[in-house]
Amino acid sequence: MGASYYKRNLDSLNFDGRLFIIGFQGGTSTEVDLRPLVAKRLTVQGAGLRNRSIENKAVIVTEVEKNVWPAIAEGKVKPVIYKSFPLSEAAEAHQLMESSHHIGKILLLT
Repeated sequence: MGASYYKRNLDSLNFDGRLFIIGFQGGTSTEVDLRPLVAKRLTVQGAGLRNRSIENKAVIVTEVEKNVWPAIAEGKVKPVIYKSFPLSEAAEAHQLMESSHHIGKILLLT
């Protein structure tokens, strides 16, 4: 999620872990301590779609449909739901989201 999450994301990885950066919602610049990368043999990789060709994007979609979508359809992949709020408590849900103290999805229910 970008620079503001970088350290926390690295801290969450186990040995030989991989971090894929797919967006910059948390900013684009951060200071990096290289010690965890070396000590835990971590890999950090950027993966964006914006600069890829239409043909390459089509290949990615086909691969996701073939290799990922069946697991989702079979219920093997499920979102982590941190907390649900009634729509009347949308302000509280938004405060929780802004605090970044959650892991998983925050739901607003009608």
